[in-house]
Amino acid sequence: MRIRCDNLRLELSAPPSKSIYHRELIVNYIRGARGSYLESQCGDSVDVTATKECLRAIDSAALNSDIVLPCHESGSTIRFMIPVALALAGSPGRRLIFGTEGRLIDRPIEELADCLRSHNISIVKEYDKSQVAVTGTLAPGKYVIDGSVSSQYISGLLMALSALKEDSEVEVTSSLSSVHYIELTTEVLRKYGTEIVREGGVFHVPALRKNAEGGNCADGSFTVEGDWSNGAFLLALGSLIRDGGVTCSGLNIQSAQGDVAILGFMSELGIRIDNDAASNCIHVGCAVRNERCALITRDCNDTPDIVPYMAVLGAFFASKTVLTGISRLRLKESDRVRSVCEMLGSCGIKACADKNSITVYGINYDDIPEEISLTSSNDHRMCMTAVLLAAGLGREIEIDDIECLDKSFPEMKGIIAEEMRL
Repeated sequence: MRIRCDNLRLELSAPPSKSIYHRELIVNYIRGARGSYLESQCGDSVDVTATKECLRAIDSAALNSDIVLPCHESGSTIRFMIPVALALAGSPGRRLIFGTEGRLIDRPIEELADCLRSHNISIVKEYDKSQVAVTGTLAPGKYVIDGSVSSQYISGLLMALSALKEDSEVEVTSSLSSVHYIELTTEVLRKYGTEIVREGGVFHVPALRKNAEGGNCADGSFTVEGDWSNGAFLLALGSLIRDGGVTCSGLNIQSAQGDVAILGFMSELGIRIDNDAASNCIHVGCAVRNERCALITRDCNDTPDIVPYMAVLGAFFASKTVLTGISRLRLKESDRVRSVCEMLGSCGIKACADKNSITVYGINYDDIPEEISLTSSNDHRMCMTAVLLAAGLGREIEIDDIECLDKSFPEMKGIIAEEMRL
């Protein structure tokens, strides 16, 4: 597909935060809510649909029968639902079969498996069937886990242990990655009456019987704030569209979502961001690129999802950008470290990476090739990165696939097809 982004003025609402949506679905279910909120809705991302399907599978399972839980390509779903399903439906004679697609079978769950093994829980990847087989049950107790690879392990355990009838605790033995996402989990649990107490690396989880007072009724009637991972893309797009811009509603600038950090990054690059609190809208128009920052550095350990967008912005608004804390990007739907460097290189932008950083150099417009063809690598974030490059270059580009946007931002697929397609 050939696309071009000049002269576009987009007005749209940010899609609901996947991170919060997953957590609301699971905690509502744990607290006893049932009903239509578990049904697939128009506009749901594939990842959110996966979590809904898994909860419905548990709800409809026959006594003692194996349960098949379709996770599609959602890393959040499988890492949350393994402990949650064990707490709600695990038994020694039952297998919990987590179906996977794409690269999900290859993405890490080893730290979670190591943690649960001492509790007589088995997690086995069956590569020939693209599934993960889990047996055992989650009992109250102390769970010790390495938190350096994924915060989703800790979030899954906190939600699952909150469903049990005795107190438990989770001890994290290393530095926490993406700590903002754990804060999102504890916020949702607190909303429904479960107060997680943290003491250093130990999280104390109260028993379900202690959760009856102080909290909202879990009836599936929750609302979800706008998603800052996709919001970051929209604001970056607005700053890059020549003779255009983006007005986005539904983003909370006080959000606990870590990717709200895009505001500070863009401000440091000299990009003007207009926030209209009265209308709950943020507007970003095409930014001036005459004077570039000499050097911008950023630790991205807590904001891995927006690293590709930051890399593109750095290419256009800074002479040199160094993004550190990016090693986990290699474990996403694609190897995003390699994908970012290859995509920038295809546009004539110099970028290189080592084990834990990406360095991007400011674009030299004389180096832009006549024809540009980019691959999304079947990765929704990289597809959006390609759109940002088309906007920044003000050129036609070829992109091989936009279907992968269904994973997190299906509305954007329609916008590309209708507004940008040549």
